[in-house]
Amino acid sequence: MKTKVKIEVDKEKIKEGLKLEERKERFKHGLDNIDKPFVDLLVFFLNTETKAKIYLYLRKFGKATSQEIAKGTILYPSSVREALVDLHDMGVVRREKAETEKVGKKPYIYEAIPPVELMKKTVGNIEQKLNKLVDLDRYLDEEGEIKHPRIPVRIKIVKEDTKSKDEGQ
Repeated sequence: MKTKVKIEVDKEKIKEGLKLEERKERFKHGLDNIDKPFVDLLVFFLNTETKAKIYLYLRKFGKATSQEIAKGTILYPSSVREALVDLHDMGVVRREKAETEKVGKKPYIYEAIPPVELMKKTVGNIEQKLNKLVDLDRYLDEEGEIKHPRIPVRIKIVKEDTKSKDEGQ
């Protein structure tokens, strides 16, 4: 005699389980994969992936404490705090003391500067580095004389008006 076993599957619970696994996988890697190209781009401006993830998190979600950033980016809290100090010193994030009624040390709330400001800061840093490069021969020359006239390097960013350009054609 054969015994039949009927297994009932709750499809909603399976979907819920998949969603949970998907969320866990997403958090395991930190920010969304969609954000990965932006993290890579921001590394150029901010020097490390940790700083890039923090900047992106703050631009995406607004003001946050270091603890919230650590949870949201899946970075170690100590790494986040260290990077936030550097980002603040660089002028890339602003901070203010949180208004809480709790007793004890009030945490800072951080906010990232807009991307345009970040770009301007980076341009200034690149100009400084290029000007140092131009002066390299002076530092290498034993006499310390510049053998060519020094013209300061300036980078100019021009935003094109695509409408005017398209209308002219």
